[in-house]
Amino acid sequence: MPGTSIPPVAAMVRHCCEVLRERLDGGRKVSGLVVGCGNGNEVVYMRRAFQYDHLVGVDVEEIFSPEARAEQCVVRGDALRLPFPDATFDFAAAFHSLEHVGDPRLAVIEIHRVLRPGAWFYVGVPNSRRLVGYLGSFDATSWQKITWNLADWFARARGKFWNESGAHAGFERRELLALLQERFTDVQLLTEEFLRYKYAGSLPRALLQLLLAPSIVDYSAPAHYAICRKRV
Repeated sequence: MPGTSIPPVAAMVRHCCEVLRERLDGGRKVSGLVVGCGNGNEVVYMRRAFQYDHLVGVDVEEIFSPEARAEQCVVRGDALRLPFPDATFDFAAAFHSLEHVGDPRLAVIEIHRVLRPGAWFYVGVPNSRRLVGYLGSFDATSWQKITWNLADWFARARGKFWNESGAHAGFERRELLALLQERFTDVQLLTEEFLRYKYAGSLPRALLQLLLAPSIVDYSAPAHYAICRKRV
């Protein structure tokens, strides 16, 4: 592969790699797709983690990092019209990107189309019922986290906290499940698992257990995560 350095990425990308590694056939090379890959560093990280060069990212904006461009692992494209043939990939991932597309249902249909039968799809989206978000964003400043939360609360107060109105709203748990269950099988919500993965070493156990309580987690979780599979 062109390089050996591994760019820093969000915890959800590392978690995705662990979840997929448990499910993929380690005896063969597989191909993967990251939808809404941003600067492409997530793709570079996953290529290193899996030691596969059949991983590609697609994003509607061409803001790719020098590392991603050097590896030629990113392309410009629309999640609603993915530039790949049917049944191309063994897995796909979407890290906080579905809330930015005009029609998330159509994006999921497109992702389903380009996956092979039995392929996995890992997805993370903001939790629209969250009280506070962005605190764990690894590449954001404290000021950005404050201003983003203020923007969210202001949008709520105006009744405009919706993806369609340009807010970074995301989806409720039931909305994400319904979106995935329409096309995929074996849908498993990973929100609590991910929060333990990310915060087990940094939050007191009692506090983490409180935040994960069934009556609280739908408001304390800043995002929801899930894994699902295309029917064989």
